[in-house]
Amino acid sequence: MTTVPLHNPITKWTDRSPLIAAAAVALLVWIGVRLVERDLSFVATAGVVVGGLVLGTAVGFLVARLTGGAERAAALLRPLAATALATVVAMELFWLIFKELLATVEWPSAKLRIPFPQLEVVSGTALQIGGVTIQRSAIFTIVALAICSALLWYFINRTRLGRGMQAVSQDPDTARLMGVNVDRIIVVAFALGAALAAVAGISQGLQNNNIEFRMGFLAGLKAFTAAVLGGIGNIQGAVVGGLVLGVVEAMATQYVPGQFGGGSWKDVWAFVILILVLVFRPQGLLGARVVDRA
Repeated sequence: MTTVPLHNPITKWTDRSPLIAAAAVALLVWIGVRLVERDLSFVATAGVVVGGLVLGTAVGFLVARLTGGAERAAALLRPLAATALATVVAMELFWLIFKELLATVEWPSAKLRIPFPQLEVVSGTALQIGGVTIQRSAIFTIVALAICSALLWYFINRTRLGRGMQAVSQDPDTARLMGVNVDRIIVVAFALGAALAAVAGISQGLQNNNIEFRMGFLAGLKAFTAAVLGGIGNIQGAVVGGLVLGVVEAMATQYVPGQFGGGSWKDVWAFVILILVLVFRPQGLLGARVVDRA
């Protein structure tokens, strides 16, 4: 588009500043007009294009004159006009396509509950075992918990990557000096957490039949509570913490009398247990006390 050099390693952005200014001013003209009036006639749209072209070129020429002199500004005049015109025309085309999508696509509401796909094997009729009714989704959750816990324990304690993750959690600087790729470990940790969260989300969806965007908030708080209750960093402790938390909620719902009983108070009792553990045993039920000698 231009023969004027723009890729000098030292003055690259200074050389490009006229073109950037032309595009930015043309974009601001288009945005300003659209904020005032969204639906424009053909004549008004043509006026917006011409206005963006003229103002963008003028500002870009002024910037080129200030940063490179009159000769460079003259050499950049045609590229400046092309840049400003391309910016406004591209925004108009984008706006037309966007309006067509808004008019034809039925966007789902984020507040609606969406049915979760049900599988007959794991969400069918409840099982009757010895007079006890057990939902199949609960069995799926327990089996998923056992498999994920075993795989996670093996990964953390028996693989090179898992040991590196332990080293990074204890002292990332020393781990880096020992040759551990800390950035890679962090990426793997986030990916692993996302995979486990996906399994937990499937279990939650199978139990509730319908899902919504807010349902993970309380479940996430309960998961954090279970991890703290059992001991942060301890896989067995997290499992035990979740079991204790569930039992406490069920017993509080069933046996606590008066206005503090019932299902509406079960979440309150769960967080009461968390506060008590943080006060009297901050390392958790199965966590080891760490002494900081620094």
